[in-house]
Amino acid sequence: MVCLSCTATGERVCLAAEGFGNRHCFLENIADKNIPPDLSQCVFVIEQALSVRALQELVTAAGSETGKGTGSGHRTLLYGNAILLRHQNSDMYLACLSTSSSNDKLAFDVGLQQHSQGEACWWTVHPASKQRSEGEKVRVGDDLILVSVATERYLHTTKENDLSVVNASFHVTHWSVQPYGTGISRMKYVGYVFGGDVLRFFHGGDECLTIPSSWSTSPSQNIVIYEGGSVMSQARSLWRLELARTKWAGGFINWLHPMRIRHLTTGRYLGVKENNELYLVDRNEGTIETSTFWLRQEKDDQKIVLEDKDLVADYQIR
Repeated sequence: MVCLSCTATGERVCLAAEGFGNRHCFLENIADKNIPPDLSQCVFVIEQALSVRALQELVTAAGSETGKGTGSGHRTLLYGNAILLRHQNSDMYLACLSTSSSNDKLAFDVGLQQHSQGEACWWTVHPASKQRSEGEKVRVGDDLILVSVATERYLHTTKENDLSVVNASFHVTHWSVQPYGTGISRMKYVGYVFGGDVLRFFHGGDECLTIPSSWSTSPSQNIVIYEGGSVMSQARSLWRLELARTKWAGGFINWLHPMRIRHLTTGRYLGVKENNELYLVDRNEGTIETSTFWLRQEKDDQKIVLEDKDLVADYQIR
């Protein structure tokens, strides 16, 4: 599970996609720690990694008619491999589309596709640094170049009319592999809490943390409450835990790890007013000071030491 980041547009951004309605890729800014990025839109799973020769055999084989990747197991990703990237949120595949909506008429749009038939969803991985060469292992943090197998164009980003555009172009963009989490950990430690998990906060066994059905952005209606009954199976009581860091943001959530708590249906973040009342803040107002929380085992403030480690395999909370 990885994110692809770059700084080609002058900002630190990640490749992102919705997959619901709009299938074109876009860029998510991750540079400002006081504006939380929606990393759930940026996570891709490396579903398959093959040599280019094996890919050609797969494309022409009858088994490719299923249109779904079969997974690459524990295979090490090497430079020169062709990879199939599945968007985690939508379960669709990163693809070079047949349309062209940018000012560069030789470029193609990049977005999501429901099936993986043919070559449109396959990308070859090449080193951007002279310190790496074809056949070597791809390491976390490496700068790399992705080339569409179907069109032989680079996965590229640029600005057009002050808007960031993602396309497949003859111009090169260097991408960095940012680790999000590991699928093995999620399968092995079922029930433990990971960054990006959606859950409910129960109180006393018969109530949960939610917002009123009449909630609005007006100060008098922007409140957070405990409520029981039917709300315990409704979407307005769902929250997503988002670690404040961007590296290993899908790793284990442990005690004292700074995180934000995002309300799923409004897209806003749990925040604290100066009078210690809870409310929901807009993403652009979700500063570290206003909207960051952490889980703690004990109430003794003298023993609190905040941590922000890139922990992947240290499971504690379930």
